[in-house]
Amino acid sequence: MSEAQTPQKSERKPYILLVVVAVVLVYLLAFALVNTQQVHVSFVAFATDTALIWVMAACAGLGLVLGILGTLLLLHRRHR
Repeated sequence: MSEAQTPQKSERKPYILLVVVAVVLVYLLAFALVNTQQVHVSFVAFATDTALIWVMAACAGLGLVLGILGTLLLLHRRHR
């Protein structure tokens, strides 16, 4: 093949990224659909029943927020 017929690496990157994002989204959708069973969650003041995927999403979100806040705190302390 000549150079004119083969796509350049920079031309393929958007397509590779699109495929990776699509695969991740399909995996997350399948993960959410598999984890729909109800679980009992007991807090100090109250209890509730909710889908397992929401409990997992809340824990992941809380971990993300705490991780970002911890990183910002460390950066702030080092900057002083």
